[in-house]
Amino acid sequence: MYPPTHFQEHNVERLQALVKQFPLATILMPCSQSGLNNICQVPVLYELSRNVFIAHVAKHNPLTQCDKQSVKLLFSGDNCYLSPSYSNNKTLPSWLYSSVQVTAKVDIIKSDIEKEKIMRQLTSYFEQGFTPMWSIDEVPKNHREAMYQQLSFITFTPINWQGNFKLNQNKPIDVRAAIKNSLARENKGSIAALFN
Repeated sequence: MYPPTHFQEHNVERLQALVKQFPLATILMPCSQSGLNNICQVPVLYELSRNVFIAHVAKHNPLTQCDKQSVKLLFSGDNCYLSPSYSNNKTLPSWLYSSVQVTAKVDIIKSDIEKEKIMRQLTSYFEQGFTPMWSIDEVPKNHREAMYQQLSFITFTPINWQGNFKLNQNKPIDVRAAIKNSLARENKGSIAALFN
């Protein structure tokens, strides 16, 4: 079985936390021309209260042809090289990483009111921490409406969540503690925080 059971993450709250911290999704879409997938990268916002991801893409993005279909959203968390020196030579060189895969159904938004709402949610959320915060209201309404004609607004309803956190869960507690401490010393706090 791959990934091995000890690297699989089933705690949905942990998966949602990783998605919140790393919101750029690599999206795999069906492709009729070959056996391979079309791929695009889109920042998405997970709305817990409605259990949907929201996003917008350029009008000509192939994702806009996937209305009512399933796609896969891949989120990559922090990652780094694991040196044996991080664990007093009790591990082999390896790579630590965290990722989330979400299978979701695509819904292309038709309502102008919903489009405006999504744009406001996205900009308000991603503008946090900027000073001053930019507001969509700085764009005149007629320009916003013209801009929305060049975009497609999307919700993704999750069908299945899967996590793969390769954080040496198969090693003894003392080895994991040594790795976590080494990661913290090396300013790799976001991946160290994933160690239980």
